[in-house]
Parts: sequence; structure tokens; C-alpha cells
Amino acid sequence: MTISKNATIDPSAVLGDNVSVGPYTTIGPEVEIGEGTVVGPNAVIEKGTVIGKNCRIYNGASLGGDPQIFGFEDVPSSVRIGDGTIIREFVTVHRSGKENGVTTVGDHCMLMNYAHVAHDCEIGNHVIVVNSTGLSGHVVVEDHAFVSGMVAVHQYVRIGTQSMIQGLSPIGQDVLPYSLVGDIPVRLIGLNAVGLRRRKVAPPVRTAIKSAFKILKESELNTAQAVEKIESEIELLEEIRYLIDFIKNSKRGFINK
Repeated sequence: MTISKNATIDPSAVLGDNVSVGPYTTIGPEVEIGEGTVVGPNAVIEKGTVIGKNCRIYNGASLGGDPQIFGFEDVPSSVRIGDGTIIREFVTVHRSGKENGVTTVGDHCMLMNYAHVAHDCEIGNHVIVVNSTGLSGHVVVEDHAFVSGMVAVHQYVRIGTQSMIQGLSPIGQDVLPYSLVGDIPVRLIGLNAVGLRRRKVAPPVRTAIKSAFKILKESELNTAQAVEKIESEIELLEEIRYLIDFIKNSKRGFINK
């Protein structure tokens, strides 16, 4: 364990084996940091934050701070970050605004410089959030999603698994799993083909998802009609079933045509 003499660590914080803490970092009460995690200089990790094993927290990161809610009344809540996650310079992750609530970031994620994860967000595993992107409160980002730089995501949006959002996109509705969205105004561009190939998704599955997106983009069909056509014309593979469930459970509507 390597702890800078200039770091400030509350006596109630629990640090695992081989944790490193840089100078002028502040670690608050009841913080837990898993073994092998490296915390750089000038970071702030506030009360009740839990960080997993073998993470890397870079300089200036702020984890577990109060939610940015006007008139917020202090309640016990926290931030939890999974194993192997990388938090780059000046990232902010705020604690839940609900009593005993948790803002979560999963395993093996990367949050790049100046990314913001607001209160009550749920970030899955293997998620990448690129520089200066802001996730508003209660956003859900599913596993293996890729959110490019300077993206603005509205509250309560759900970003589907293995999707990709192009940079500078304003996201006010749900992002379908396996999709590529972008442009201004934002639209469903099509399949996240590169991401799915990298994930070794089989060609027949990619073809089926691409066909489903083509049906969804047919201008003469409403959502219910498009789903019915997908169910009748495309083999109901696991991924197609997941896509249909995602559409049916969307509360904000989803980015499409």
C-alpha cells in the first residue's frame, strides 16, 4: 500500500491491499476501496462511496458528491463503482438523490475526461463514456454501450446494450440496443455494425437486427405495427426478443426515423 503523506483519509475509510493514494487526495468517511486500486492526486472521494478492485482513478476526479438537485435535502445515499473501471481526469459521479439510493457504475468501464454521471444513474459493465459527455439523472446505460464525446443525455433515458451514440448528439429518447444513432436532429442511423463485429455477434444475428431496424424505419408503420411485423417476419432470436421487449418497455419513446 502506497499512501502519500499529503493525502487526507478519514479513519473510518477501508482500503484494501495494495491500494495507492496520491498527494492531496481526500477520502471521506465510510469509503471502501478494493485491493489494487490506484487513486491519483487531487481526487475527492466522498462519504459512503464504494470502489471495486483494480480500478484507476485519475487526478481531479470527484466521486460521491451531492446530487445537483435544486433544493436537495441531505439524505444517506452513495456511489458504487465496479472492478477494473477507469475514471479519468475531472470526471464527476454524484450520489443518489433518494434515501439509501445508489448511483452505480459497473465493471471494466471507462469514463473519460470531464464526463459527468448524475445522481441515480445506472451504468452497466464494459461501458465507455467519452470526454465531456453528460448523463443526466436516472439515465440507464446497458452493457457494452459506447457514448461518444460531448453527448448530452436527458433524464430517464435508457441506452441499450451494444449501442453507439455519435459525438455531439442530443439524446432525449431511448437508444435502441445494437443501434448506431447520431446527427442533428438525432436519428437512428442503423446497426452498430462495428461494435457487433467486435463483440463477435454472429452474421445471421446481425442480419436479423438490421432487418428489424429497417422495418422500424418504414414511414407508413407506427411502432405497434412495426413490432407486429418484426414478430411475424423475423426469426425471434434472443437479440430480437430483447429488442422487442426494449421497445415495448420504453417510457420516453426511442430514437428512430
